[in-house]
Amino acid sequence: MDYKQLYKKHKKAVQYTICAVFIMIAGVIYLAGRKNMSASDDTFADKGVLKGTEEVSGTDYETLVSDIYVYICGHVNSPGVVKCQSGMRLYEAVELAGGADDSADMSLVNLAEPVNDGERIYIPSYGEDIPVMEEETKGLININKATAEELMTLPGIGSSRAADIVSYRTDNGRFQTIEDIMKVSGIKEAAFNKIRNYICV
Repeated sequence: MDYKQLYKKHKKAVQYTICAVFIMIAGVIYLAGRKNMSASDDTFADKGVLKGTEEVSGTDYETLVSDIYVYICGHVNSPGVVKCQSGMRLYEAVELAGGADDSADMSLVNLAEPVNDGERIYIPSYGEDIPVMEEETKGLININKATAEELMTLPGIGSSRAADIVSYRTDNGRFQTIEDIMKVSGIKEAAFNKIRNYICV
């Protein structure tokens, strides 16, 4: 067989075939490269996700929660300052203080109320007239809980002084008596006398 003659006769067909083969080989190489890159990316992503998961799972959850301190006194088994987690309820804080003793009347306190940093909580006994005490403070501004806007409703307390009260409370904890508000810069006895009948702790 004369291959030269055969080649001349089918020259274009051979050239097309060779080109097609090269294109196919190039396509296979390209697709293989893309697959390897995709696999590498997936592996990297998986490692990244795994690393992030390990970091979160390895973190002590309690370090993400702010600690607060509350003074539990009255009719509990171990009165004193207890360390709580932010958002803890009163019933949980009482448990940290050893639980209520046999004479405690827990119906006089709101066990579901969240506790606040620096708060003093008294657990009464049976026969104590706590509801009357609450009635006496009804309508008064609680200087431990009032917002700056609420404090500004007091005589002689403007926005600047209200902000000072909130700032002092944040830095130093709760006011134990209404007289403690005179520890705030700018509130002297004259200013206190104007508001003493309108505030409570």
